[in-house]
Amino acid sequence: MNNVHNSTRRSKNLAILALMLALTIFFCFYPIVFPGGVTLALMIFPLLIVAQGYDIKMTSILAVMMALVNQIAWYTTKAGHVMAPIWQNPLVCMVPRIAIGIVSYYMGKGLRKLFLHPVYCTDASGARILTNKKEIEAKDFAISAASTAVGVFTNTALCGLFAIICYNGKVLSDNTMVTIEFILTWFSINFVIEIISFSALIPPIVMALRKAKLIPPPVTGRAYNADGAEENKAENTINAQAVDKTQEEEVKNL
Repeated sequence: MNNVHNSTRRSKNLAILALMLALTIFFCFYPIVFPGGVTLALMIFPLLIVAQGYDIKMTSILAVMMALVNQIAWYTTKAGHVMAPIWQNPLVCMVPRIAIGIVSYYMGKGLRKLFLHPVYCTDASGARILTNKKEIEAKDFAISAASTAVGVFTNTALCGLFAIICYNGKVLSDNTMVTIEFILTWFSINFVIEIISFSALIPPIVMALRKAKLIPPPVTGRAYNADGAEENKAENTINAQAVDKTQEEEVKNL
């Protein structure tokens, strides 16, 4: 039974990874320009979703692939952009993109282990029931928003930092000199919009994918019995293996 479940999970993971990579490629090569000429880094959106719902392996794979695709885009379709010489530097283009996934993933995992604590009770038939499902969902939502915001900040901060370190004082093709003020101005508008919009959009998408069973339930911290006694588990995941089979469907919906 476990082998079938694991095989199904792997198939779903591969399907999600393929979908997220396809979206990443689309947004890298066909950026969407919003009113006012604002272009958001939508190619990091799929990575932020994966970082909240999957393990570090899937997150790292997508992060590296996204960084490579973005690097290729700056040498091909975006090569004529005035900022292309800056973005063609792997320190500016690739390293921050990979860091997004790693930082956002571990931020989310750490907060979930710290604040998500399942509480179970046992009914008359001996089946274990999760009693604080709504609380865990609310906290998971907030944690997704917080770790998404940290991921967006990591991307902007590292891109800006490496751009200043590598290009401060250099002149671009339109005779614009790269300065700290120029970099801060260039990144600041996009950063404000991205951190607000991404932090608002990622959590409901993650929760919807969890309910559709396309994303595994969240990893949590210590589990407790209804009487407050701590269960003998160093780390828990709210899934079918953590409760009796009679409660499998309820728990999988988290």
